[in-house]
Amino acid sequence: MSEIIPGATGMERSAIVRMKCQRMLLATWLAGAAGVLPGCGGGQDFGNFQRSLGGDIGAGYSTSLSARYGGDGNRAGTGVVRGTYPRIETAFRIEKLPGDPFDYERVRVIVTLRKPDGSTVDVPAFFDGDTTWRMRYTPSAPGKYSVVNIRLNQETGMASDPEPREWDVRGTPAPGFVRIDPGDRSRFVFDNGERFYPLGHNVAWESNEVPRIPEIFARMQEAGENWSRVWTTHWDGKNLDWRAGARDPKRPVGQIDLEVARRWDAIVEAAEKHGIYFQMVLQHHGQYSTEVNPNWAENPYNAAQGGFLRNPMGFFTDSQARALTKRKLYYILARWGYSPSIMAFELFNEVESTDAGRARRWEEIALWHREMALFLRQHDLYRHLLTTSAHPALAEDNPIWETVDFLQTHTYAPDTVTAMRIPVPAAQKKSTRPHFIGEFGSADLKDPEGVTLHRGLWASLMYSPSGAAQYWDWVNIERNRLYDRLRAAATFVKASGLASQGSLTTGVLQVEASGRAALRLAPAGGWKKAGAHTFVVEPDGFPEGFEHFPSYLQGRSKREMMPEPLTLRVHFAQPGSVVVTIGQVAKRGARVVLQVDGQRVERSYPPAEKDYEPEPENATLRAEVPAGTHTITLRGEGEDWVLLREIALVNYAPVLATLARSGRDFCVAWIYHRDRIDLSREAVAALPEVKGRVALPELQSGRYRIAWWDTWAGVPLRSTEVEVPRRAQTVWLETPLFRRDIALCVTKTLRTAAKKNSASQDAKTGRPEAPSSRVSGPGEKQK
Repeated sequence: MSEIIPGATGMERSAIVRMKCQRMLLATWLAGAAGVLPGCGGGQDFGNFQRSLGGDIGAGYSTSLSARYGGDGNRAGTGVVRGTYPRIETAFRIEKLPGDPFDYERVRVIVTLRKPDGSTVDVPAFFDGDTTWRMRYTPSAPGKYSVVNIRLNQETGMASDPEPREWDVRGTPAPGFVRIDPGDRSRFVFDNGERFYPLGHNVAWESNEVPRIPEIFARMQEAGENWSRVWTTHWDGKNLDWRAGARDPKRPVGQIDLEVARRWDAIVEAAEKHGIYFQMVLQHHGQYSTEVNPNWAENPYNAAQGGFLRNPMGFFTDSQARALTKRKLYYILARWGYSPSIMAFELFNEVESTDAGRARRWEEIALWHREMALFLRQHDLYRHLLTTSAHPALAEDNPIWETVDFLQTHTYAPDTVTAMRIPVPAAQKKSTRPHFIGEFGSADLKDPEGVTLHRGLWASLMYSPSGAAQYWDWVNIERNRLYDRLRAAATFVKASGLASQGSLTTGVLQVEASGRAALRLAPAGGWKKAGAHTFVVEPDGFPEGFEHFPSYLQGRSKREMMPEPLTLRVHFAQPGSVVVTIGQVAKRGARVVLQVDGQRVERSYPPAEKDYEPEPENATLRAEVPAGTHTITLRGEGEDWVLLREIALVNYAPVLATLARSGRDFCVAWIYHRDRIDLSREAVAALPEVKGRVALPELQSGRYRIAWWDTWAGVPLRSTEVEVPRRAQTVWLETPLFRRDIALCVTKTLRTAAKKNSASQDAKTGRPEAPSSRVSGPGEKQK
C-alpha cells in the first residue's frame, strides 16, 4: 500500500516517501525496534530491507544488532562447528532460462545437498557462462555428501545431471571461518577455537610494478603473514560490473563480467593455498566521488556514461543502484562465499570520502550499510564477518559502525606510534568488538627503508588485542624488499605466544637511562570538532586522550570547531624548548600563535590559490622553556586552518620509551630510543649503542624467563631467568646494548621434568617459552 501525497508529481511523491522511509527506518534502527513500517510502499523502494526488520537478521552473527535481535552469537568453542574441509563442487547445465542469469530474483538456482547426518542444506549455484552452472560448498563434517535435487525457481527437472553428484569427505579439518571470540569480543577465533591474530599488509590492486596477487600471497606466507585486503577495482580488471575504459553501450549496466570472476577465482584459491585471510572490499570511495581520488566520471552508473545516476550521491538511495548492488553481492556469495579465506566482506573503503560522505548525508549512508549488511546475512550460509572502514576522524558513534562485526580505521599520521592507539568509546570500559588499523603508512607516503612500517607494526603489537596494524603500500614492500620487517614481527608474535594470551592491558614500563630526548606529540584525530582541549603531559607518557584531538588547528572561520586553544600543562626537569611543525596551510591563509606562560611566538601564512605546504624555514614555531612547571597554548588566530604535523617538547622525556602488554604472568614490551626511531638505518648505524634499565610490571611471584629480541632481524638476542618475589618489590632488568629499538618477552617457567627438558633446548635458542612453537637462534638453521 502506498501513501497518497496531494499536489505532488509521481517523482516528487516517490522522493518524499523515500525520505520519510529513511527517517523512520533510521529511528527504528537506532531504537532497536522491529516491525513493518507504515508508508514505505510495501518495501519496493528498499528491496528486502523492510522485511528484514521484523524478523531474524542472521542467526549466528556477532554484531550488536545480532545481540539485540536475539542471534545465537558466535559458535566457536561450543562444539557446533569444529573446522572445515576442502570445498566440494559440481557443475551442470540449464538450457533455457526465464531471464538474466545474474538476476537472482528472476533466475534463482538452488542445489540441495544431503549431509552425512541425513539433514539437507540449500546452496545457491552461480552462472559460469554458456549454459554452465556451478555449486561450491564447504563441508563442516566428514562423511558422505550427495546432490538431492537442483531447482530453478523452485522447479526441479530443469537442469542436466550434475557431475559429480556424490563426495566422500575425509581427512583433517582446517581451522574454519574467522569469527568473533564469544569469550573476549575484542578478538578473533576460528571455528575450531584457535586464535586468529591478523598480521599482514594490503594488496588492494594489481599493477605492472608488482607481481600478480597470487604470487604476492605466496611471498606473504613465507614472511609469516596471514592477512590481506583486496579491493574490487575496475582499473586492474577486478570489478565484477565495471570494465576499464569507455562503457560498451551494448553491455547492460550492472552485468557481471565472467572474465573478472575467473580472476577472483585465482585470488581466492591462492589465499586458500597460502594461508591468507583477506577482506574483500566491495566498494571504494573513488567510485562515488568527484573530489577524493575521483572515478565518478568513468562509472558505468553515471548518466554521462549511459547509466542512470545523475550524481554520485544517488548511489546510496537509488532503487536501481541498490538492486544491482544486491545482484553483485548475491553472485559473490554464490561463487566465493564457500571460502574461509575470505575473512570478511568490507562494505566500503573510506565512505566518508564519497561525495555523500563529504556532504554528511549519514542517514542515507547508514541505511545503505544496514540494508546491504542485512542482505548479506540473509543469504550467506557461512556467516562471514562484515566490516567497513574510515579515517579516525569519523566519530565512533557514527551509525555506519552499527551494522558491522568489527571496526578498522586508517591512519597516515606523522607520529606513527601515537596513531596506533586504539580508542575505546568513552561510554565503555572495554572494547565490545575487534578494532585494528586496516591501513597505515607515512604521512608523505615515502618509506623506502620500511622505518614507518617497522615502528607502526611494533607499536600496534603493544596496543591492539585484535590484530596488528596493516601496512598500506604493497608496492613499496615489493620494490624495496621489505618482507623482513613483517617476518620479524610475525616471528615474535608466534614465538612469544602473544596472540594466545588473554586479559592483557596496555601500558608503559618504568625505564631508566642516561640522557633526555624530545617527547613528540602528533594529534591524530583528523578533521573534526575538538572535545577536550587541555592535557597534562607527563615526562614519560603520552597525554591521555590526545590521540582524539583534531589534526587541524582551526582559525576564525571555523571557530566553532575549536573554540578554545590547545593547552599543554608540562613540567621540564631541565631547560628545553617546544617546537611546533606545520604540515599544510589552507588556501585562505592562517596565523598560528604559540604561547609559553603568556609569552607569544607567532607565524603568519598568506593566502594562495590552493592549500599548500609551507617552506621548511617557515614550517616551525619555537619557544624556549625554562625548567619547572609551565602552560603551553597553541591557537589559530588567522582566517583558516593549518595541519599540525608535530609538537616536540625538546629535552623533556627519558631517552628511552616503552610500550607493553602485560597480564598476571606474562609481559611483552617494545623499548625504543625516542630520537632515533624514525631515522634511516645509515644514520642509526653511525650512532653509539645505548642501554638502560626496565622495571617489570606487577606479576605473580615465581620464576620467569626473560628473552630480549632483535626487532629488525626477528631473532632472540639473549635469554635469562629471574625470580619475582611474593612481596611487592620492583624487579629491574638491564637491557642489552642497542641503537634504535629492542623487544622483551617475559614468560613464567613451569617446574616439570618435561619443561626442564624443553628448557635445555630453549637455552640453545634463547626463545621465550611458547606452546607448539620453535624459533631458531642466530646461526641455527630454521626448521
